[in-house]
Amino acid sequence: MVKVKKLLDNPELFERERTPTDLKLLGVAIYVQTLSVRKTAKILSEIYPVSHTAVWKWVKKLEEKIRISTEKKHRKLVEIDDVSIRLNSGEYHIYTAIDVEKNEIFLMRVYPTRDTLTTKLFLAEVLRFCKKEPKFIVDRSSSLVKALKSLGLRYEYR
Repeated sequence: MVKVKKLLDNPELFERERTPTDLKLLGVAIYVQTLSVRKTAKILSEIYPVSHTAVWKWVKKLEEKIRISTEKKHRKLVEIDDVSIRLNSGEYHIYTAIDVEKNEIFLMRVYPTRDTLTTKLFLAEVLRFCKKEPKFIVDRSSSLVKALKSLGLRYEYR
């Protein structure tokens, strides 16, 4: 499974390590939601001072490993990754949808909670980026499995 957090944790990916990996992950997720480095930097600055240039560099470095494409396409296998991070006093839950065959991130969302309802909302949005209903690849996250079963979607564990 592609773990976006592991990609960002790679010490060879970034020249300096002044910014925490969790903040970079949150920044990339917000960028995929807004498609604006300036908006992303402004949002992140509420948590940690960061420039839009830094956000742009994070996104470009990540794109060296995995593409970011937010187009609606035919997708056969979609991997769902969910990770919780803590920054300052807040907890954030980041969901990522990755087209396995095309090796691209096509959706990332940040939520204040992680439960079956939140996961269902994310999966419904994932389906809007797919021309046909894909098969999902998931870890053993209980909220993911419950949401997939309740929506009648095909999935497998990896």
